[in-house]
Amino acid sequence: MTLLEHCRTVRSQIEGRNALRLAHREAEAFRKRAEELKGAREEIATELDRLIVLSDKGVTIQKPPIPATARELLGQFSTALASDSPDMGKDFGRLKRAVDKVSREVSSASSKALESVNRDLPAIEESYLRQVEQIPGYAEKVANIRQRRDALLRNLDLKSMNAQSLAEFLDKRDQLRSLADQLNPEDFPKEVLDFFRASRQGGAPLEKFTTVVREWLDQRGQLKNVRVIIQH
Repeated sequence: MTLLEHCRTVRSQIEGRNALRLAHREAEAFRKRAEELKGAREEIATELDRLIVLSDKGVTIQKPPIPATARELLGQFSTALASDSPDMGKDFGRLKRAVDKVSREVSSASSKALESVNRDLPAIEESYLRQVEQIPGYAEKVANIRQRRDALLRNLDLKSMNAQSLAEFLDKRDQLRSLADQLNPEDFPKEVLDFFRASRQGGAPLEKFTTVVREWLDQRGQLKNVRVIIQH
């Protein structure tokens, strides 16, 4: 082999190695881009799953995200990728910014919807439950409501829930609200609550056995259970 031929061979080998290095760098860059998009996609999918559950359960979604721009740029990037366009890096940058914008919008919509769920949790005051549970026939209902309420609110962190856990939580919330509605304050006049509170404290005086109390007991078939004791 002449010196010239040897130089050509070495040059060809160098060019081959350089081409391999370039291909390796491009492959690494592509993998990095793919990982970036994969992470954003997973975040968006998680938030969308929650939004779907919230919407199905009747929670209003404020300003739902519109991914039209990201979808258009994805098409452009796919075309650039297939044609090995020299502007592929710029196309990816535009696509990544659009995807990140969708991710922020989806996350914001989800957070606002979860905040509305927090505000709309059934308000069941313990002081009110203590009054109602003194009425015969309501102790078991109150105990059930109290147990469900405490279990529902214990270590509550809606943002950490996945879609399935969120759906189960909302179902339990609706069940609790349905039970709480059975203890409507309008169904328990103050005179009735005062009467039963006094009856648990050694007996209610006759003046608390008002017409309102008698009618309330009669409507519920409990009037016959009242005993009047005359003390001298």
